[in-house]
Amino acid sequence: MVKRFLAVVLTIIMVFGAVNIEAAGIITETMTDMSREVQHYFYTQLATATMTVSRPSETNYIVSHISQSGRAVNVNLYLTEWGTWNLGNMTITDGYNEKVVIGGATDWEYVFRVYNPISDTLDFVGGNHGHERLNSIVFKEGVTGEVFSLNVGEYRYVSRLVIEENTTVKVSEVDYLDFANVKRVYTIVGDTVNLDCMVEFTRDIKMALSYTTMACINKDFSRFCNFEGMAFSKCEPRGTSSNMKYGNVPASVCTLNGDDPTATVTVGIYSEKDMTDNFSNREKTFIWDMSENYNKLYFSKYDMTTLNTIRAGEVWNFASYWKVNLQ
Repeated sequence: MVKRFLAVVLTIIMVFGAVNIEAAGIITETMTDMSREVQHYFYTQLATATMTVSRPSETNYIVSHISQSGRAVNVNLYLTEWGTWNLGNMTITDGYNEKVVIGGATDWEYVFRVYNPISDTLDFVGGNHGHERLNSIVFKEGVTGEVFSLNVGEYRYVSRLVIEENTTVKVSEVDYLDFANVKRVYTIVGDTVNLDCMVEFTRDIKMALSYTTMACINKDFSRFCNFEGMAFSKCEPRGTSSNMKYGNVPASVCTLNGDDPTATVTVGIYSEKDMTDNFSNREKTFIWDMSENYNKLYFSKYDMTTLNTIRAGEVWNFASYWKVNLQ
């Protein structure tokens, strides 16, 4: 299978001169019957795209890729109040109108609900919920490995953007109880954002109802959710909300579309064991019709039925991706 994949890649290199993301559509059909490891390798190590990364302000970076159709896919990385850099909006634009596909007002990366022994409560921490501090962040041109930095107002071209961010997650801001070090590696190539996380626990912790990848998707692009062919859900249109959750099935890949034909969205995970505990909890993968404007997709590791103990020294490895498919 790997040999077959490499043969396809070599053929595309001969035709396109590089494993450009525009060729991904050709490769995708071959990847459907390949291992997730090979697919992950392609998107993080081989695929390229012509992109611009800019820093319009002290608190924002924007990565932009103009597709062959002339429309641009933009990804925003923003500085949180507590000091980490998180994924923000993922948008598409034709140069005149910009549409938010995935929103940054809530989590993409992960969130852990942990027990605070001092307050005797369960609290969400990490990702967009804070209680996390930045230790370091590095931007790299992923093809050459060159490390670079940008001042406000500067930009540069890249073929594959790699962002390595190291953080420490705490039980709370007040009590300073660190419990895990996280290495996030974002790989952005054109219309696809990949995230690899290594979570190393530094103290024993109790955890429940935790999510390891999410996507808050504009209803115009997410009314209909296909859970890897196992289930199909229809959410309310823009302007209304059922506040219901749909799915709860063991799906590692979800495809979403809505009333706007401009694009569809694919969200997937590569590591079922670490990210969902092999779908052993009752929530599994689901979509929440959360508001009048957005639906939110979740991949869950634990639900609220059990308080799980994670020991110091335990390591989890997450790998996920979000892809906007321009139509």
